[in-house]
Amino acid sequence: MRGILRTLIAGTAVLGLAACSDSATAPRDAASSARLAPDAPSLTINAASRFDGAQHSTFVVTAAGGTFNIGNLYTLSFPSNSVCVPGSTYGPGTWDTPCQTLGAHESLAITATYEMTPTGLAVSFTPEIRFNPNTTVTLSTGIYSSILTNFRSLWLANPGALRTLGIYYIDNLNSTPTVDAATDPSLLTYINLTTGQVYRRVKHFSGYNIATGNSCDITDGDPGCQTVSPVVVP
Repeated sequence: MRGILRTLIAGTAVLGLAACSDSATAPRDAASSARLAPDAPSLTINAASRFDGAQHSTFVVTAAGGTFNIGNLYTLSFPSNSVCVPGSTYGPGTWDTPCQTLGAHESLAITATYEMTPTGLAVSFTPEIRFNPNTTVTLSTGIYSSILTNFRSLWLANPGALRTLGIYYIDNLNSTPTVDAATDPSLLTYINLTTGQVYRRVKHFSGYNIATGNSCDITDGDPGCQTVSPVVVP
C-alpha cells in the first residue's frame, strides 16, 4: 500500500514522504516563489542544493519511543508504546484499531529514503507500520520556520493566507489529495507562528508529502484547493 500526504502553500517546491518508492529521479532545483496574499512574502525552497541523489537514514524505535530527525527536513516524534508490532492489521479502517505494541526488549529499524521525484523532494519509509491509536505520533517540519516567524505579525493579521498549508493523504505522488482531516479532525495540520513548525498527527506510515502549490479558488473546482484550513497557533 502506498500513500502520501500533500501540503499546499504557495510556490512549487515539494517535500514528501511515502511508504515506498519504485524509482529515483535526478534531483532538480525546486526553488520557487509565489505570492500567498497581498504583501505576503514568497516561499522559496532550493531542495536540490541540500543533497545530490537518493539519501538514506535508518533509525531504531523501541517501546520507549523517541524523536528522530530525517535529513534536517522532517522530525518524527514517537511517544512510548506507540509503535504497533509488524504484522498488525494494516489499511483503511484499521487506523483506530487497538494493537499490540513493541515489547520492552523489542525494537524496529525504520529506513527513510529521501530523493527528488518529478514532483519534488520525497522521502519513503519502510516497513509500513501503524501506530497505537491511544498515542499521538507527530510529523513536523521547520523548513519554513524563518518565513513563518519573521512575518508572524503578517500571518496573524491575515491567517487566511495560510489556508492552503495543510498535510493531506494521497494514494501516490500524482494523485488528487484526500483531505483526511475532513473526516478525522485529529489529523488537522497545525502551524505554530512562534516556533515556525508545521506539524500534524500521523496514524501510519503509508505516506505523507509536503509540497508547495499556488493559492487557489475553491469556486473554480481546483482539486488541489482544500476546504479544511490548518490551525494557526500564535
